[in-house]
Amino acid sequence: MRFFEFNKKQGQPLTEGARIEHLEDLVFRENPPSKGASRALQSLINMEQGGHTDVTVKWDGSPAVIFGRDEDGAFIFTDKSGFTAKGYDGKAKSEKDVETMLKNRPGYAKNPEGYGVLIGNMKSAYTAFEKATPKDFRGFFKGDMLYFTQPTTDGTDYVFKPNIVEYMVAQKSELGKQIGLSSVGIVIHREVSADGTEGPLKNGDIFEGNEVLVVPPVTVSDAPSIDDSSVKELKAIISKDAAAMDTLLDMNKLTEIKLKKLPEVFYSYMNSKVDTGLDNLGGDFLDWVQLRPQLSGAAKKKIAEYIADNQQGFKALWEVVAKIQQVKDDVITQLDNQPGVPVKQRMSSDDDSVDGGEGYVLAHPEGDIKLVPRKTFSKYNRAVQR
Repeated sequence: MRFFEFNKKQGQPLTEGARIEHLEDLVFRENPPSKGASRALQSLINMEQGGHTDVTVKWDGSPAVIFGRDEDGAFIFTDKSGFTAKGYDGKAKSEKDVETMLKNRPGYAKNPEGYGVLIGNMKSAYTAFEKATPKDFRGFFKGDMLYFTQPTTDGTDYVFKPNIVEYMVAQKSELGKQIGLSSVGIVIHREVSADGTEGPLKNGDIFEGNEVLVVPPVTVSDAPSIDDSSVKELKAIISKDAAAMDTLLDMNKLTEIKLKKLPEVFYSYMNSKVDTGLDNLGGDFLDWVQLRPQLSGAAKKKIAEYIADNQQGFKALWEVVAKIQQVKDDVITQLDNQPGVPVKQRMSSDDDSVDGGEGYVLAHPEGDIKLVPRKTFSKYNRAVQR
């Protein structure tokens, strides 16, 4: 059985361009926390019981572009900043417009050589996308570029690195054959109205010719195994401490005592742990709070007192987050390493390299969820100087 296959049963690709939460963050990003914890746990269980077919590769593309035709049929190719620009017309209608727009950016003066490469790539992409977008189509697409020229080959693979992750795609695979016919590759997330409002992708199959490859959803076909002991442990914690966790993040109470942004503080803390190690979650939270310049002295004192008054819920919340993350990371490793994978992923820096990429997206009726290996991808991503 192939590990990756083009998703025929889903009506449309996953909408990665929308806000997608990390699986483990559902515990404090959803209200009440016990609901978020239960949804995260059940999502993992469902993957083992057939829900894996709703999981797709999360491509790490760059730059983000918006393209399509306006109400008069004129073709536009730009980026998000250009599309929503107020002080200038960033909706480029020619290769020359693309060049002018990018040369007027502050970054061009600082790095004309680097911007020169981007300008050349965007101009050539303008021509390719204009040819591929039907003349009678009206509307716009938002996506991330995967490559501007046909990827080079290394052995039996096509190799390309649009951003942090380097991809190796087997030439003989279905995706590899399509890459071999193309010169430009993109993953499209959303459709966009003229005023910038985003909606689900409905016309991802309209493009003409082979020059532009709109990468279709790539799904997993083998269910991962979920550790039964971890599931039992999570169920026990959630059952025992649901009330305490819900009390901790009771939004009515938090609003009343002027701590309604506490879930956002937890989210910022979680992201910061990527840089310092994801172990001991919650254990150093109050130390982190004291070093947070964005928080006033009064806010720091209030948070410390509130946590002291809600120790059971606080400890249970981070215990659940850590355990869900542990199970999720094991699932990602299984998905990355099943036999017969035609798409391999790798991340590297000047001094190290690691297999794997940005992870996966799980389609869910209550909101899509991302399964990202934060110890690797998030760490590499946050280390990049932008």
